[in-house]
Amino acid sequence: MRAKGRWFTLHRWLGLVLGLWFALVGLTGSVLVFEEPVDAWLNPLLLTARSSGPALSPQQIVARAQQQQLGHVERIRLPAAEGEVYRLLVRTRPERRVGVERVEAMFDPASGALLGTRSAESLGLSAPLAMQTLYEFHRNVLLGNAGSNVVGIAGALLLVSALTGMVLSWPARQAQWRRLLTVNWRASFTRVAFDVHRTAGVLAAALLLLATLTGLTLVYVNYVRDAVSLVSKVESFPTIPWRDATGEPAPLEALLRAVHAQYPEARLREIRVPAGQLTGYQFFLEQRGDQYRLGDTILWVHPVSAEILVERSDRTRNAGETFMHWLFPLHSGTAFGTAGMVAMSLAGIAPLLLVLTGLWVWLRKRPGERLAAEHQRARSAARAGTKSGV
Repeated sequence: MRAKGRWFTLHRWLGLVLGLWFALVGLTGSVLVFEEPVDAWLNPLLLTARSSGPALSPQQIVARAQQQQLGHVERIRLPAAEGEVYRLLVRTRPERRVGVERVEAMFDPASGALLGTRSAESLGLSAPLAMQTLYEFHRNVLLGNAGSNVVGIAGALLLVSALTGMVLSWPARQAQWRRLLTVNWRASFTRVAFDVHRTAGVLAAALLLLATLTGLTLVYVNYVRDAVSLVSKVESFPTIPWRDATGEPAPLEALLRAVHAQYPEARLREIRVPAGQLTGYQFFLEQRGDQYRLGDTILWVHPVSAEILVERSDRTRNAGETFMHWLFPLHSGTAFGTAGMVAMSLAGIAPLLLVLTGLWVWLRKRPGERLAAEHQRARSAARAGTKSGV
């Protein structure tokens, strides 16, 4: 009983001190699971195509961006479904290496019309910047690299809170499992709040543990990678074989044909354009059953010869690289498809429910706890007085 009392004290104070933080992290994560559709809902004029018809090629869209004199195109994200748009990440001052602003430019896939731009680095509460701000808050509390440690420590404490809750809820007898998962709706409001707190915690425990553990690994991904490499070597960036890159760069269309010839069943999701000709283009391909939103296959393609230099996919990753690759799909729920995303989003709401119900129960029971403590002190004083009189 004493041990369980210590677990209860730890669980309660973690909730009281960090409950608001747990709720905010959960809610932001719940929204970010569906980041792209929410972003499109907030910004229909930017992220919804306005014309129908066959989509222009990536090279044609890049040409439109060059006509608009936006800057150097660093990334081309292709529309994945009808109604979506081309999204280009553009460096506005390509002649500068540091301190250069990047903007995201949206193009209608059929007409090639520029739908608008938004900063890729600014934060704010306006609709164009809302999801970027939400992501940065979830990742580092808007404090940059220092904030990542804050998030990491808070995540570890959330893990402790979840574990202590499991210890406190674990039934002593098998017959009590059914009671553990039920709510007595006819009881007092405080009793209902307690039952909801316990039942919601039990139902969400596995997903909360999964989200917290994977979130911690993503915060400290370099340390995790080093630890995994002790068992199975993990390269954060593959070694690109050297090839002579002198000569005229191949047109983007030629690179696309070379990739499609070797991966005819894959769907192209994103192209990353090199600043020079040393690292080559990156192509992100999606195939059936992939866990990542941009696909599980990444290619590095020579900018002159269109040779595929490196492939990183399920068939080329070793055990350690596969483990690292699965961390984000597990964290976001995409590893289990739409059902997994819905489940992880609901799990993100659970901390708010747990905080509200736990706080209500604590406030209602606090006067009784104080009275019981006073009675205990009075009994202890009486026993001490009796002993001293003897």
